[in-house]
Amino acid sequence: MIMKKNVLFILFVVLSLGVTTYIDAQTGAPKKKKKKKTEKKVNTDSIAAARAADSLAAIAAATPPPPPVEEENPFADLVSTDTGFQNDFTLDTSRPVDGHYKQTSLKGAKPFAFPKENKNNIKFYKRIWREIDLTDSLNKIFAMPGETLMQLIMDAIKYKKLIAYQDEGFKKQLTYEKVLRIFTDSSIVPIFDSITGEQTGTRTVFNDFNADSIIKFEIKEDIYFDKTRGRVITQVVGLSPVRRLKSSTGEILGEQHPFWLYYPQCRNLFAAREVIDPQRDIYNESYDDMFVQRRFRSRIVKESNPADLRIKDKYPSDEDRQRKESDRIEREIQNYKKNLWKY
Repeated sequence: MIMKKNVLFILFVVLSLGVTTYIDAQTGAPKKKKKKKTEKKVNTDSIAAARAADSLAAIAAATPPPPPVEEENPFADLVSTDTGFQNDFTLDTSRPVDGHYKQTSLKGAKPFAFPKENKNNIKFYKRIWREIDLTDSLNKIFAMPGETLMQLIMDAIKYKKLIAYQDEGFKKQLTYEKVLRIFTDSSIVPIFDSITGEQTGTRTVFNDFNADSIIKFEIKEDIYFDKTRGRVITQVVGLSPVRRLKSSTGEILGEQHPFWLYYPQCRNLFAAREVIDPQRDIYNESYDDMFVQRRFRSRIVKESNPADLRIKDKYPSDEDRQRKESDRIEREIQNYKKNLWKY
């Protein structure tokens, strides 16, 4: 009997707990569901607001800015219907070039090689000495202020890029110091007493080398006919500056060849140095081009002869006769070239 009462009590407790749980579930569920709906509503409103803001930003970005206010064009008067000129050009930012156009394409240039001649193919041969007067307007390119050929030669001898020879046979070499000693001029200057002003003596003053003292260049060249190529060849062999010798009183005593240069040794130096003469339309040419192409005016002063005499030695006091003799030799060479293929 007691056992039945206990079982009934346990069942009653279990039923009570189940009813309480059910009631709590029924009463609490709507509140929680309502809370969830509120949160869902809040999240939906935030997303919609963000999407609306993004749409407004996109519309604002896609909308072009208002056009700027047009200013008065200061170049409007340059527009011409006759020439069709338009003023919508851009600023020219190219690098300015002061003066003539100068191209440094000759830097490091090499001279072309002369063909090797076979002595058995030479039919006509003559050796000529010519004089290039630097005071002539056609030869001034060799003595341009600040860019003289003589200064280039002296610098090359100083830095051992050229060899100076004492004679035109190119046998004895000269050092730079010896070359300077040859060019050194001396003058006698009087010495005066500082108190009485009377001359008490004289002293010798040595002047520095001046490239402008060179007034001429003399070239030694070979003229021959190569029967293999069928043409007359003129080739420069030697080059020498010419200076006038003056006394202390300024009297001209004569002319001097301080040294000689073997021209084939000069070609590497001359081919890399550009010369410019706008008056003669000479651009991007080298000193080597000037000599090889004979872009100068000269006068024959000597031709090969058994006595080794110059024209002025034959006619020392007759300049007119010297000029006629020079013209005769020049004419003889030109006639040989002209009649070479005449049958």
